[in-house]
Amino acid sequence: MTRSPEISQAIFDEVKAIVVVTLNLKDQAEDLGPETGLHGNLPELNSLTVVKLIVALRKRFGIEIELNEINGDIFDTLGRLASFVESKVDGQPPVRSGPVTP
Repeated sequence: MTRSPEISQAIFDEVKAIVVVTLNLKDQAEDLGPETGLHGNLPELNSLTVVKLIVALRKRFGIEIELNEINGDIFDTLGRLASFVESKVDGQPPVRSGPVTP
């Protein structure tokens, strides 16, 4: 699996590690890449684990995530989640790729 050039490897790796730990996906970690679907594809990702992920990402990266920023797009793929986090770290809007879903 290739990663999006817009996402730094370090941030992607950190976000992936947080997802693996939070969703207890240690046995699947090797198979997770930027195109791995999250929302709707991983039964471990539910409303409670979304909150846990947001808290973990905020703590690890020292970023603020506003409620109005949380939507299905961010949790579409692991790459999109990492891109969103990177945009918050850099203070820029997230890079969007592909169609935007409601």
